[in-house]
Amino acid sequence: MSGRATGAARAPRVACKRESVVVTRFGPAEAVYVFDHAGRLFSVWRADRLYRRALDGRIMEKYTDRSGPRPRKHRRFLDGRERAAILNDAAGAAGEALAALRDGRAELLWSLHGPVDRTRAATLLEAAAGFDARAADVDARRFEATYTPVSIVPPDRYLSVVVQITEGCHWNRCTFCSFYRNRPFRVKPLDQFVAHVDAVVAFFGDGLALRRGIFLGDANALLLPTSDLVPRFEVLTQRLPDHTRDASAFIDVFTGHKRGAQDFALLRTLGLRRVYLGLESGCDELLAALNKPQTAAEAVELVDTVRAAGVRAGVIVMAGIGGRPAWSKHVDATVAALARMRLGAGDLVYVSAFHAPDQGPYAEWARASGIPPLTDDDVADQVDELRRRAARVVGPGTRVAPYDIEEFLY
Repeated sequence: MSGRATGAARAPRVACKRESVVVTRFGPAEAVYVFDHAGRLFSVWRADRLYRRALDGRIMEKYTDRSGPRPRKHRRFLDGRERAAILNDAAGAAGEALAALRDGRAELLWSLHGPVDRTRAATLLEAAAGFDARAADVDARRFEATYTPVSIVPPDRYLSVVVQITEGCHWNRCTFCSFYRNRPFRVKPLDQFVAHVDAVVAFFGDGLALRRGIFLGDANALLLPTSDLVPRFEVLTQRLPDHTRDASAFIDVFTGHKRGAQDFALLRTLGLRRVYLGLESGCDELLAALNKPQTAAEAVELVDTVRAAGVRAGVIVMAGIGGRPAWSKHVDATVAALARMRLGAGDLVYVSAFHAPDQGPYAEWARASGIPPLTDDDVADQVDELRRRAARVVGPGTRVAPYDIEEFLY
């Protein structure tokens, strides 16, 4: 580690980590910049604002207002001029850190394998210094050539390597979901999947170090027969061996409950560690209103099968379904279904806020049923109630957490 600079201006700090490079710029406008090992900007923290870059080039600004009785999250996407300013500022900060490293002024923190390597640190900073607005635009176009839009993944998988075995959603008729509305469902043939995985590996390059595990996209990858999934897992094991040991995917209750424990156990030997299923509600009447072709009993059955195979479950429920009239029915039935699942160590329960759409089948059902929409505060209250009551009925080691879909960036 080099010594800190003395005098009026403190030199930058450079932290070379296993997964990222972090540059801290000190002074009146102190800021922290995080880059992956390929030089891509990942995030910026400055002036109580977090700026997070998505691989498709968008940058979200996030902060929390804590002045009122309930903290309020604020999020917005930057416009083109603002994006360019953030990217060029970050590239400039990396360039300053590189200069300071070369002349011995920078504070260098090292947690990569092996002894401190200033040459390696300089190489990482050079890549970050070159990732200005123009380079970021090129990178975003490469991403769009590699993927169809990555619409959503669970919160604990935001840093996974997404590989798209399928595109879209084969059901695509739930009244609350618009993630895949204008995208036809298709399964990538094996040769196309191989080409896709090779393109993913080439796109991320050294930036793969930032990514943890594999997420099998899109919405219905586990719809495929096990005999079709096995060769795809073999491709992933060859191309991404470290990541494939921790693979996960969404699974539909209405198709997944037809797969046996032996199939899940085989997939576990290939790397499948968790599946995420949308229970949404434990009330079958409300599931019908959502056009979700499943029952709560089928969801419980699927979780039993998955857990018997040694695969962990991530169960997603929604707060706000059915409005005020269905509040108790929805919450009571959902908590009862979670209790029957006998979740344990390593399992997850996510509670997601449901905001009723103004148009579409659900809105028509709500109007016909005389159900006014809940306010944002009402929905937040139900999120809190579901989290509190769910925590009482799940087993030790099960995490119950919020799922804010507006936070998602890939």
